[in-house]
Amino acid sequence: MSARVPAVAGVIAAILYVMLDSGVIRPEAAPRVVSVSLVVLAVIFGVGSWTSSIGGQRSRSSTLAGLAVGVAGYAIVRLFAF
Repeated sequence: MSARVPAVAGVIAAILYVMLDSGVIRPEAAPRVVSVSLVVLAVIFGVGSWTSSIGGQRSRSSTLAGLAVGVAGYAIVRLFAF
């Protein structure tokens, strides 16, 4: 795992928080059902990471893995915290 994965995951989780739940962009938080869409998106990014690692594109694979971890992690936290 490269250092890019946790960096991308952290940035993505922060962006999702600001856009969906912080109240900075919208006065009300997004509905909880949005977490289901986030999990589906994380699965898509995870599959993309896996296929790009098989194809030998390591930099793309680690970026997609970071996206998958960030989106999935935020979706899980969002289900229990917000």
